[in-house]
Formats: sequence, C-alpha cells, structure tokens
Amino acid sequence: MLFTTITTMLFTLMVTALAAPQDPRPSYGQCQECVSSPNNCDITAPCSSIVVDPYSGRHKLFCGCRPGYRAGGFGPGDTSRQWRLNIPGHEHRVWVTPGVSCDYLCRDPFGTNVCGEVSFNDQCKA
Repeated sequence: MLFTTITTMLFTLMVTALAAPQDPRPSYGQCQECVSSPNNCDITAPCSSIVVDPYSGRHKLFCGCRPGYRAGGFGPGDTSRQWRLNIPGHEHRVWVTPGVSCDYLCRDPFGTNVCGEVSFNDQCKA
C-alpha cells in the first residue's frame, strides 16, 4: 500500500514536471530582479544589491554592468532590457534583466554622463 502511494506520487510529480517545460532563454520583464543564489545573471553583470530608498533602507537585487558598459544587441532606450536609476552616486550604473550580457562599451564610458545614452527608469525603484 505504501509502495503504491509513493509510486503514484512520484509518477504525478514527473508528469507535472514534463508537462510544463522550462524555457532556457532569459525571460525579459520590466525591472526584473535577479536571484543571487543560484545566480541567474550573465557573468558580465553580477547580481548586486542596490538601496532604492535611502530613507527606509529598502533594496533590490539587479544584474549590474561594470562601469562604462551596457547591454549590446538592444537599443539604449529599451528599458525592458537595460536601465539606469536616478540614485545619487549610482547614476552611471546600468542595470539589466537577468541573462542579458553587458558587453557593449557605452558612448561615454568616462566623465560626467557615463552611459548617458541608457534611459533612466525610476519605476524600478518602486
């Protein structure tokens, strides 16, 4: 009896898992947060914590490009794939959706408006 119950449960779990296959491609969405373990960011954009509200200390986890780089293959205004946050001291950082690589040098990688071609998306702070 116990063997039959366990076998039935395992069979049900296997059928459920096979019926809903997972898409191996990254899913894109507005301001999608990353998962730090296991890391779902591209190797060029590690999962990083950013304080989005300094008054409450609230933070979010986003995949962050190294300074001076942004996502290639997408327009700089495509805020569903990459964006900047208007947070003092972090305006130069470009954040990307998990799975997107940061392998494209920004137009202005140095100076006062680093990666200025990438649009701000303050909805990501919500």
